[in-house]
Amino acid sequence: MFGLFKRGESASSLKPISGRGTVMTGQMDLPCRLKAASDKRLEVALERGTGVSGAMIVVDHARGLAMDVKVAQAKGAEVSFEIVRSHDLRGLVPARLSRARDVYNRR
Repeated sequence: MFGLFKRGESASSLKPISGRGTVMTGQMDLPCRLKAASDKRLEVALERGTGVSGAMIVVDHARGLAMDVKVAQAKGAEVSFEIVRSHDLRGLVPARLSRARDVYNRR
């Protein structure tokens, strides 16, 4: 839907990026650094060493995106996610993403 890269680029090749993000899991908001991304995968470094699992939302502050993700691999503070869906936070959003939009607007 709102991919990170152009259509011609391979979904499996991660491109290095650098930016702030927030991992939203349950009632916790964990600050992170976005390290690399493709249309289907995202790698982040959590600023606090916390175990994460299951489905969650990652907010990309630079691009104004909220991504529904699942944990693919976690090793210490480094976490790889599979991107399920992306949403643009700069307009109208579904009610379930209102918290993600609030986190994006607080940046």
